Amino acid sequence: LGLGGWYYRARGRSPREAAPCVLHLHGGPEEQERPVFDPLYHELLGRGLDVFAPDVRGSSGYGRSFVDADLGRGRFAAIDDVADCAAHVVLEGLADPVRLAVMGHSYGGYLVMASLVWHPELFRTGVPVCGMSNFATFFAGTEPWLAQSAAHKYGHPDRDRELLRVLSPMSRIDALRVPLLAVHGEHDTNVPPGESEQFVRAARERGVEAELLVLRDEGHYFRRADNRRAFRRTAADWIQRHLTG
Repeated sequence: LGLGGWYYRARGRSPREAAPCVLHLHGGPEEQERPVFDPLYHELLGRGLDVFAPDVRGSSGYGRSFVDADLGRGRFAAIDDVADCAAHVVLEGLADPVRLAVMGHSYGGYLVMASLVWHPELFRTGVPVCGMSNFATFFAGTEPWLAQSAAHKYGHPDRDRELLRVLSPMSRIDALRVPLLAVHGEHDTNVPPGESEQFVRAARERGVEAELLVLRDEGHYFRRADNRRAFRRTAADWIQRHLTG
């Protein structure tokens, strides 16, 4: 399956220089990456970190079959898409294989956690933002209307209980090897903050470095200028420290 994406080079970098790189995964999963101004990407690029923003299966813009390619058990292939995207930019000579990070919001945050436990040796660090760590607790805590919609994408919380358990990053938390910074809005009702809290707590219990940034007076999307700035800078500080420190 062919995948697309946008690769952004930090200023002053030679075309074939293998660089520290952040894979950024969008939400939805049916959102689509487009080359628009993104303050987060500029923050990362300003730190000398390249950014690769791919559209893994489930994204819009490539036809209905591509949008539906991650439904149900197709979710496993979507997780592997992240690893394939990382391999691609390494093989192209753009990214340094030992200086890769993964970051994403909402469903992208889920993919970050999933990638860290399915491919534990691939990334040096991860920053999941408002991501789901356990589908059982997600379905129990999210808004009813969102749970109904999510059941079509991920699986029914009753009929597909075992599939959802296996697809949950918490089910593979013992495989986690690298430090992570989880970020969540204090009043998120789409993906309750407990999804990040339990993942960070479990990581710490296993001796893995893990931090949680809770943004006050925010929901699933960050609206306050001061919080958006704090998020960008904290995330960039964390990734820069772990990729170039």
